[in-house]
Amino acid sequence: MALCGIIMFGFYIIAVIGVIFFPVAIPFNWPNNLSWQETIYNLTRTNLSPLYFLGFTNHPLRMTWLLWDFGLNAMLTIPFGFGFGYYRRPGWLKLVFSALLTGLTLEGVQQIIILVTGTLYRTVDINDVILNALGVIIGFAIFLIIKSAFNKLKKNKSYQTVEKQD
Repeated sequence: MALCGIIMFGFYIIAVIGVIFFPVAIPFNWPNNLSWQETIYNLTRTNLSPLYFLGFTNHPLRMTWLLWDFGLNAMLTIPFGFGFGYYRRPGWLKLVFSALLTGLTLEGVQQIIILVTGTLYRTVDINDVILNALGVIIGFAIFLIIKSAFNKLKKNKSYQTVEKQD
């Protein structure tokens, strides 16, 4: 049973890597396309202002896209939080730290790919870090709820079998 869980978690990690990092567009003129001006431009496109969405919220269609982006970023890491709860028993502080580290890692690797290739194939956004962290925490909370329900069910079932023996 544990091996099956590890294999499923491995497939999840591979799928996340595939969704977030690929395909990587490498220009035909790479590495000649790399310049300080391009690097600085790509760095200025990184949103480091938490909860700043003003460029997106002034148009109704963009607002719909923004809500989809919120949901998908959080949903992406819910299985990670569930798996984290299954394989580790962290305290809340360690959970929050691990959740933030997960989001920072995902966005950080995207930023590195942007800087190495010199292309803006994705946007790097601190809000994605926050939403990925939220997804990890939600996944962990779902794990705790399911674990608690399973333990109650198991306890009630063992009580019923003892009662029937009398």
